[in-house]
Amino acid sequence: MRALIVEDTLINQEFLKMILEGWDCVVVESGEDGVEAFTSALEEETPFDVVFMDIMLPGMDGLQALEHIRHVEQRKGVAAADEVKAIITTALDDDSKASRAYIHGKAVSYITKPVREEKVQSELRNFGLMD
Repeated sequence: MRALIVEDTLINQEFLKMILEGWDCVVVESGEDGVEAFTSALEEETPFDVVFMDIMLPGMDGLQALEHIRHVEQRKGVAAADEVKAIITTALDDDSKASRAYIHGKAVSYITKPVREEKVQSELRNFGLMD
């Protein structure tokens, strides 16, 4: 399994990598880098199974990045059923941001920080990405 972690805080990056032990994880710190890593993986036919996307990032925020990722998938002809599973992570308690993530970015889940291992594993099981 492959995961793209778009997170600018080192401790959160390391924690997600620990939870995803055994997975091929790519970590980037900005929305722009997340879109670039996602696009490259898709072009190289090594797509990600899941993206963990922080909302608050330097430069392009996580919701903008997720919207760009969905546009990339559209341009590449990725079927809706095959779109990457996007899990938004944030310390914000803001329903408008969450709504935007679900409606425009088609996020499949929303996890508030601090991220808990049990919650991440539960979400991955729900999407058939973890036993």
